[in-house]
Amino acid sequence: MKKGLYVAAGILVMMVLIGYLAITSSSYVDVSELKSYRDGSVVAVKGRVADTKLNPENDLVIFVLEGEDGSQLYATYSLSKFISQYGAPPGHSTVEQNVVMKGVYHPRPQGRVLGYMDIQEILQGCHKAYEAPPATG
Repeated sequence: MKKGLYVAAGILVMMVLIGYLAITSSSYVDVSELKSYRDGSVVAVKGRVADTKLNPENDLVIFVLEGEDGSQLYATYSLSKFISQYGAPPGHSTVEQNVVMKGVYHPRPQGRVLGYMDIQEILQGCHKAYEAPPATG
């Protein structure tokens, strides 16, 4: 009975350690590093938000991300999902200058634009909109 508890405790410690390493060692690439990708793949990418475009008719927000060398990536996300997660459309109150997003990258080089990404998850750089107090007359 005691031996079983030691084995279970060892397995639990190992699982916690693996989980911790998975969280702390997750890596991402700069937008400019996508130049070396030839096939579509899941990637976590970091970039500066150069622009955002809203397309409510297609329920899309398009982030124009820029890399260290000026290369760009169009990253698309559901507008309604963004609003439900962050409380407002993308803007200065919800999106920081630099973001990290994970998704499926599709290389389609055209000038400075390297391709586009279907965002699966926003990892860093977006946060809840600040709630303003009610207006008083």
